[in-house]
Amino acid sequence: MTDALTSLLRDALNDPATGWSLGAFGAIAEFIRSPDEPAVLRGDGPDLEVRTARGGLRVRPGPAIRPVPYRTRDGGLAVALCLPRHAGSMTQRRVVTELGPDREAIAGADRGALLFDLGLGLFQTDVCVRSADSATIARLRAVVGTELLAPGNPLPPDLPALSPERVFVGPFGRIEVSQPIPPPDGRSPEGPHTHVLPKLLAHGRTHAATVPIPDGWVPSLYLSPPAASRAAWERLGR
Repeated sequence: MTDALTSLLRDALNDPATGWSLGAFGAIAEFIRSPDEPAVLRGDGPDLEVRTARGGLRVRPGPAIRPVPYRTRDGGLAVALCLPRHAGSMTQRRVVTELGPDREAIAGADRGALLFDLGLGLFQTDVCVRSADSATIARLRAVVGTELLAPGNPLPPDLPALSPERVFVGPFGRIEVSQPIPPPDGRSPEGPHTHVLPKLLAHGRTHAATVPIPDGWVPSLYLSPPAASRAAWERLGR
């Protein structure tokens, strides 16, 4: 299946009509690009990558990945890319943690910026932020070792103004978001963006109950495939 999956993923990556998301119930990063938006694509190695000025996506196809196609509420097709639960976990850090330079950044220019895990404790996703700005780094270092969502933590109200890049990392992929974080009363921008919703995170779910993930499997990356390949995705998921 790996060759067929890789081929479909490469086609989806090359098609700007494809939408992507990575995360868990209550914390999700979305990657979307416009048809005329300049993008750097790489698909000749083990990783499939695309990077724009607003964000980026990396996915590494592997034999353990199981595609699970399903219909959304509006009747469209979505695909959850899943791993067996024993293979689908990440670090599950529960406090803000400085990780050092982001050597795995999609763009080489970002690999010297510092990465901080926000410590949300998600099973299959490390939710991180990245910055090369000294003032932002100082604010992040001031809360290292604390629980981000604990009452009184001073960082969450400041995050829209700081707007570090968000980096959501899963077992076989990552999404990076470079656009600003909207204020609490604002709207998410068009294109790549993130959502972190504490009330939903409190449920501790890996995915929404409406997504039909088979028992023993965990979703990491989702995509809405281009129309031309939807039948192929449904066949692959059988």
